[in-house]
Amino acid sequence: MYVPIREAPSKAPEGLVTFVIPERVNRVAMWAQQSFNFTFTGGPNSFSAKFVSLRDQQVLLIDMSTEGGGKVEIRVKSMEIAGDIVQDLCQSLGIKELESTAEFPSELDDFSKVLMKVDGYNAVRIQLTMEMADSSQLVKALVIRAEDARILSEMGLMRQHYSKLHELNSQLIGEYIKRANNHTELLAALREVNAMIQRAARLRMGAAKSRVISECREAIKSNNIPSLFRIIKLGQMKAQ
Repeated sequence: MYVPIREAPSKAPEGLVTFVIPERVNRVAMWAQQSFNFTFTGGPNSFSAKFVSLRDQQVLLIDMSTEGGGKVEIRVKSMEIAGDIVQDLCQSLGIKELESTAEFPSELDDFSKVLMKVDGYNAVRIQLTMEMADSSQLVKALVIRAEDARILSEMGLMRQHYSKLHELNSQLIGEYIKRANNHTELLAALREVNAMIQRAARLRMGAAKSRVISECREAIKSNNIPSLFRIIKLGQMKAQ
């Protein structure tokens, strides 16, 4: 829950989403009054509202002016909250299409670390898969050697092969556990990646929202990280 405050903080929230909507300032002011339950007083050419969260003291700033046909700026630390506000605003005003630009430095820094984790987990997964494949081939060879020794009644040699086979089997179980744990961690990281894509998409509406999702996934598929960050910030891979 957010409550209005009179004075803006000395330092504005670093998160910012900017967009243009062809609406009168008073319509946006009415939406804000209904959504945040406060009384707005201002002129017809600009609107500014300041709020603070009762839960975590997070500051929220909403500004609109007639500049550029209706420029809106939402400043808040959380991209998720910014997305919720954008979606509510668009639904209330009947806006079906919306392009926006976004800057959320802290969240993008954290996202960069998540992507590094994904790369690390994938590298480990490939390495473990190769090691398990090699061990599986060695298991087959030891089984054949042990059976040959049994047929030739070389019991000492047979026991040696089965002893090595037991050790190798224990190693395979250990590698499987490592692979399972790595897979669990990889899935958790991938869920974080998908959550970021969804948050970035919710800063837009209509075709722009769908484009962000599809282009982000394509950038991840091709391991094009610079393009991925550009899409999150600008809403598309290529400049307009």
